[in-house]
Amino acid sequence: MALSDEQFIAAWREGRGSPDRVAEITGMGIRGVYSRRQKLSRRGINLETVATTPQGAAQAVYTQSWSYTRERQATVENGHVVIFSDAHFWPGSRTVANEALLKLIKILKPARIIANGDVFDGARISRHDPHGWGQPPSVKEELDACLERMHEIALAAKRGTPLDWNIGNHDQRFDRALAINAGQYDGVVERLADKFPEWEMAWSIRLNGSVMVKHRQANGIHATYNNTLKGGLTMVTGHLHRLAVTPWADYTGRRWGVDTGTLADPLGPQFEYLENNATPWCSGFAVLTFKDGKLLPPELCEVIDGVAYFRGEAV
Repeated sequence: MALSDEQFIAAWREGRGSPDRVAEITGMGIRGVYSRRQKLSRRGINLETVATTPQGAAQAVYTQSWSYTRERQATVENGHVVIFSDAHFWPGSRTVANEALLKLIKILKPARIIANGDVFDGARISRHDPHGWGQPPSVKEELDACLERMHEIALAAKRGTPLDWNIGNHDQRFDRALAINAGQYDGVVERLADKFPEWEMAWSIRLNGSVMVKHRQANGIHATYNNTLKGGLTMVTGHLHRLAVTPWADYTGRRWGVDTGTLADPLGPQFEYLENNATPWCSGFAVLTFKDGKLLPPELCEVIDGVAYFRGEAV
């Protein structure tokens, strides 16, 4: 008979966080124990592995909450939502797309601004090996650049504009490095969210119940199509740096898959790992317009030959 989640969690506590002991208690194989724990982790229930000692391990600690808010919800009846992603802000660098973003925010006066992940790059704390003798900026140097650029965006917006930040995989590097290397300082050192009090951080935000904005979902050349097809909503994602809008329609109506591109320069030093390979990446960002609560066709601000264009005009 399969164990319920509650029974498995109880067995984990009884086993004092030892997967081997949990396997003995439940009769499950050790691979099954790890697999079950991983499934619970995806739902935000994290079960710590605690080393056993002759005196007995401390009771395992688990939480029913996510590290970041799973999904925020917001309503935009009329107005614009400006969404940028994958800025990978680099010290001493200010891109054309970044300048265009500031200008359009002042012109459009959006109802919300969403940073859709990977504001921070984390080159020094990447899992990838360094490229030759090149020295990427330190975490502090990168963080200072992010603080400056994100504050500029906040200042460009009208007072009181909600500022949202969906966590990206590069953003996670900041907290992950602390958790791995300085876990004993939990509650003492500041997390990424603590550094940016102007911005509300979460994994995703749903607009008007019909538009899901999150950093990533599907991969590949057909990602925007697959996102909206499988998500059942208009899906706005970053991560792939492609800057694209893919329409889809079925019996539920018309919707779109949107890739918000990259606010960075695709040829910037952040991306040396590409080894100068050709990519479909594009610098720019997306603008959503709502009319009476309905989403109109999404628009893109795209950098072409060093000039940012929006609605057929140079920004």
